Amino acid sequence: MKKASNLLLAAVVSLAGAQVGLACKTPIGHPVPPKVKLKVELDRSTLPAGRTERAVIKVAVQPAMILRDATNRPPANVAIVLDHSGSMSGQKIEQAKEAAIQAVRRLGAKDIVSVVGYNSHAATIIPAQSVKNPEALVALIRNIKSVGGTALYAGVNQGAAEIRKNLEGKYFHRVILLSDGMANVGPSSPDDLARLGRALIKEDISVSAVGLGQGYNEDLMTKLAQEGQGNLYFAESAKELPGIFDAEIGDALSVAARKTVIRIELEDGVRPVRLIGRQGVITGNNVEVEINQLYGGQEKFALLEVEVSAGKANENKGLARVAVDFEDAFSGEAVSQKSAIGCTFSQEEEKVAASTNQKVAEAYVDNQVAEAKARAIELADKGQHKEAVQELRKVNISITAQNEVYRNDKVDASNGKFLSDIECLDRDKGLTNKNRKSWTTEGYQIRMQQKASISKK
Repeated sequence: MKKASNLLLAAVVSLAGAQVGLACKTPIGHPVPPKVKLKVELDRSTLPAGRTERAVIKVAVQPAMILRDATNRPPANVAIVLDHSGSMSGQKIEQAKEAAIQAVRRLGAKDIVSVVGYNSHAATIIPAQSVKNPEALVALIRNIKSVGGTALYAGVNQGAAEIRKNLEGKYFHRVILLSDGMANVGPSSPDDLARLGRALIKEDISVSAVGLGQGYNEDLMTKLAQEGQGNLYFAESAKELPGIFDAEIGDALSVAARKTVIRIELEDGVRPVRLIGRQGVITGNNVEVEINQLYGGQEKFALLEVEVSAGKANENKGLARVAVDFEDAFSGEAVSQKSAIGCTFSQEEEKVAASTNQKVAEAYVDNQVAEAKARAIELADKGQHKEAVQELRKVNISITAQNEVYRNDKVDASNGKFLSDIECLDRDKGLTNKNRKSWTTEGYQIRMQQKASISKK
């Protein structure tokens, strides 16, 4: 197999950055599914000759845009789980209700919605039902009052119970959780919520988490969203909630594929070093990354750093074969796409630099920063302030060296901002509550390529 692959090196190299589209067969009378593009790229298509070199492989999948009207998309099954504890009183609960109302009004008659409220316990406010009379549901949401504690775990569980009433293949299932405070009733640790998110995604129920204000536990919310394979948001103000819920419903109405898995098989002479950003499994020369849901018009990708054995000048080399498997959201059919990636070698520094794929370079740097900040948060939490600063400075210096090859103005600017963040951390001798939440949320959004976010005006 390896020998046959090497005989086709020129063809393999020509596939670098190629886009492959494939649409499933769809029964007459059903919406036409969007094409899904598979794109495999390198940070540099030409590597330095005569030495072992690191490279970054980016495997991206992107469905075409989806028309979000009910006749042109699969239906959604959404559970909105609202914190209405005592700390949510005043403007917070009013904006939360408006956000939920806006979400309900965006759904169509074929969609299913439920609303769960939680304080010291969880209760269903609107049982799972079709959105045929949204204004009747709006009246129920407006009656929600704030009082009591924060049984967050029970709230998510109750939302999942409503989802399960319609746990059919034709629906895309999502729990949207809002909380402004610490979970203080029932299971309340990040690990507890991680286990819950992991269990729910096995039922094909994704969970998105919205943290409001300065009082919620961002580690808990991040674990839940990560294991539940949903989105994560930090709203500093209750005024941001309608925009967040609008973005979140937009994703729920744009699902083009699910159960998405990227598989990378490296060729001889190529060793996997690490995944950057997303989590995955590396076994020998095989790498597997689960992405789950794909949204129309949104690119999702995995970044793999590899070590490539020395090549001769002008030599072509196959690096990896790639397969992406997913379930089409419209037909339910299993779809598989394949591609490959290769490189050339040169002794000329200018040729190596000129071959840089700037988008890959930017994604690589952004994810390095996100990972470094996550590690720094862990160190700072342990009181290891100096170590946190040292960790960040080390990555900052490494990116500076990388950009001597990439020569990317955006990388230079973002690395300058990164240095400013490091200096603020050093000066303040730690992270403020707001900065910790911002670093955690922004890092997650970068690593998951989350497009749904708060509109900055």
